[in-house]
Amino acid sequence: MHLAAILVNDVAWLLEIYGLCILVWAFMSFFPEAYATPVGHLLEALVMPVIRPLRRVLPMIAGLDFTPLLALVLVFAVAQLLQELASNNFTNPVYVIFNVVFEFIGAVVLVILVLLLIRVLIGALRVDPWHPFVFAIKRITDTFVKPIERAARVQEEMAAAIGLVVAVVVYIALAQILFPSLLNGLTRI
Repeated sequence: MHLAAILVNDVAWLLEIYGLCILVWAFMSFFPEAYATPVGHLLEALVMPVIRPLRRVLPMIAGLDFTPLLALVLVFAVAQLLQELASNNFTNPVYVIFNVVFEFIGAVVLVILVLLLIRVLIGALRVDPWHPFVFAIKRITDTFVKPIERAARVQEEMAAAIGLVVAVVVYIALAQILFPSLLNGLTRI
């Protein structure tokens, strides 16, 4: 293994530890007094330089702060990118970059799919619409459901079901057909 690969793997390992710091910092919100401890101050100093700029990009959704989740995804994506570059001995960086980007896009579509599935189940089970979890899921998925509801002129539950079907089709088209074809083409470069 080359020295560069060893160094890149070490940086990726440090990024994974940093991701765990973000995760611990996020879970500390369940125990607000933990932020006042020395460990809380240390984690705050480590995590906030990444969280602050992300909060400007990603506003709160339904009263929930998703910036720690976004930070985790970004940190682990960079760590994975570095590890894959090192494992391929830096031979085809375009392939590795596109592979990581495609995995990220696939994961985002899968999360949307799961959220829409939960919304469809909530509608089918006639759960109390004012329950905080139900309200949050509806607010988060409204971005995808409302345009379908207006365009198709259907009720909210039907629009959520249509959105779920569209998300499944998009996920299959991207993850099973388009991305593997593109990656196969990039291996020839």
